[in-house]
Amino acid sequence: MSSMDSITHGLLGALTAQLGFRQRIGREATWLAAGAAMVADLDFMVRPMLSLAGVESNEMTTMFSHRGLSHSLFLSPLIALVTAVAWWWFRRRKDGKIRLNELESSQPGQTGDSVTPFRAVRFRLLYACLLTAVFSHPLLDWCTSYGTQLLLPFSHARYAIDAVPIIDFVYTSLLILALILCYLARKIAPDCSKRWTLIVGWTGLILSSGYILTGRAMHDLAISRASQELGAARISRADAYPAMGSILVWRVVVRSDTGWSVAAVHVLSPKKPAITSFAQADDEWVSRAAGTQEARLFDWFAMGRVRASHEQLDGLHVVEFHDMRYGRRTDSMESLWGLRVEFDSSGKLLAAHRFHSYRGISLGQIVGQAWHDIWNP
Repeated sequence: MSSMDSITHGLLGALTAQLGFRQRIGREATWLAAGAAMVADLDFMVRPMLSLAGVESNEMTTMFSHRGLSHSLFLSPLIALVTAVAWWWFRRRKDGKIRLNELESSQPGQTGDSVTPFRAVRFRLLYACLLTAVFSHPLLDWCTSYGTQLLLPFSHARYAIDAVPIIDFVYTSLLILALILCYLARKIAPDCSKRWTLIVGWTGLILSSGYILTGRAMHDLAISRASQELGAARISRADAYPAMGSILVWRVVVRSDTGWSVAAVHVLSPKKPAITSFAQADDEWVSRAAGTQEARLFDWFAMGRVRASHEQLDGLHVVEFHDMRYGRRTDSMESLWGLRVEFDSSGKLLAAHRFHSYRGISLGQIVGQAWHDIWNP
């Protein structure tokens, strides 16, 4: 789970096509926009392609490349242009063949002036449709917690507003509902479907955007409630991350002068959130591990929300860095993934690699737990 799911991206792209583009281009505008909105997630192919080319890569490569250049706002116009040109060439070539067949099959005296609707579509309209859909992808990912490199190649900074989870049942349902209503408007009232689908499209976009803004307000509320429970603890930073499923359940992570605290907050529940605390390891081995290239990259990836732990195992010094944004459970100190750095007793670096605590847990279990947490605060 690393970004807003591709299906939701496609649905949002399809919805943007209803904002005046599908009404003028035709039904293929919806499918084109949906596909264009999912193109950015093809960056997951970077690692397999490097492996095919004989270039050594690992999970750190994926961590750096995902939500990278393909998600840049500066590259979006180029992605849309390439997609538009490719489809424009394909359709015009197809229309040319259809036109030729019509002329060959026409009876003597017929002009053969029937044309397919796409021949009247202007390229700039098609490009505007796809550009809107492509832009929707990084902007939606920006609303989650994973972090998106919006300003590449000018900046490697990761941006996130922590407003909605990676998978959100309500947000995705709003998009589906809007598209279904557009479909029904075309079937029930074809003579005035352009007007009604335009109204429904914009209404769906406004409502779904309002849901995201509501999520950001819930974010601030969750932090406020958890901070009140901590009382006199000196808080240096507090963040809230939406649990998978909806904006009702939040994982609040607080860094204080005594270490780390995590709380699960259901914004509709009157119950006081339970606080789990953990001291921050801070010794020579943690400092050594933090100085490795892998640890610096992981800290950048986790946007500074990294908790360190150190223990001795079988004569080795093992330092683990936990991405505190994501836990096995909403209130768990055990993160979904992290970085493990190992030294021998002399201080020699032996290994630095990612680890995952969610392996062995099925998607069904994750979704089931999320559903339970929403309805059982």
